[in-house]
Amino acid sequence: MTPIRRAVVAALFLFAIANTAHASWYDDYDAGMAAARTGNWGVVVSKMSAAIKGNPNENNRARTYGAIFLNYHPYYYRGIGYLNTGKYEQAIADLEKTQGPGEVDLGPIGSHLERAKRQLAAASEPAPEPVRPADPRPEPVRPAVTPPTTPQIDPSLRSRASTAIATAKGKIQQAQGRRATASPQYAQAMSIFSDASQRSSGARTNDDLNAVISMAENAADLADLAMPPSAPVPVSPVMPVPTKPIVVTQTVLSDYERQLRGALEDYFNGEFDDASRQFADLTVKLPNNGWIWAFLGASQYSQYAFEADDSYRQNALRSFRKAKGLRSWKGGLPEKYFSRRIRRAFQNES
Repeated sequence: MTPIRRAVVAALFLFAIANTAHASWYDDYDAGMAAARTGNWGVVVSKMSAAIKGNPNENNRARTYGAIFLNYHPYYYRGIGYLNTGKYEQAIADLEKTQGPGEVDLGPIGSHLERAKRQLAAASEPAPEPVRPADPRPEPVRPAVTPPTTPQIDPSLRSRASTAIATAKGKIQQAQGRRATASPQYAQAMSIFSDASQRSSGARTNDDLNAVISMAENAADLADLAMPPSAPVPVSPVMPVPTKPIVVTQTVLSDYERQLRGALEDYFNGEFDDASRQFADLTVKLPNNGWIWAFLGASQYSQYAFEADDSYRQNALRSFRKAKGLRSWKGGLPEKYFSRRIRRAFQNES
């Protein structure tokens, strides 16, 4: 083998090793988390050190592969591992560096850090002088260390989270049945559903379960909005001659028609921020059109579903009230244009 060929083979080998090490940090992190649950602190230190070598940056949503994320805080677990194996200086360094606990909450950082500093100070104290047998001194009683307690989870809340996940899954399957998998709403619903499912399996607190319920409901609403590509409209061979009023109406409304078409395209493509801006502008130009107010409210309520900002919901309810004051909605908003959640919000708004 020529020297050049040997150099190329060696470079490829080192590249493969580097890629393998880089791609497996989350496997080490998962193994360290499993060891932390059972109190195997030596393994925790070893696995978290390997994970940090592959990915030293903590993140509440660290990407592993594809659309899979995890709550990544290796310094927290390695610090507790060092603390429980008597390496107090290393424990203090990691606990001061970490940003918070991961999915397995082993107690507040401050409590562990205080314990590590106390143990380090005790270990650094000079050994007491030998005492005379006639005057023995009792050994100091050190306070017992209480293990961290696991927060209680409401069983009914876990049941609600499971129901929300199942409902979202059913809505996604319905979207698949109507051949809507190419729509952007379907892709968004799948992404949110995947995150909700992963978070549900690792939920440790009631706040985790409330977040899962909200994400699953958003995924269900987006799946409801997912529609198949529109079929082309057949062109009639004989076009009626438009009357003068029709021609004038089209001329007067042409600018509004283009803007309205753009706003509707943004709405049905899931671009709710752009749709809200355009519908809001149209309410100034056409203030007495109930349909425009209804679509403005639907866009704002969809923003609320994504951002969880109550100001969007309040804006949506005001738009719905305006739409109800401008026209009679027999049966509420049409199902073919508005999701179930939006129709329910519109119907409940007095």
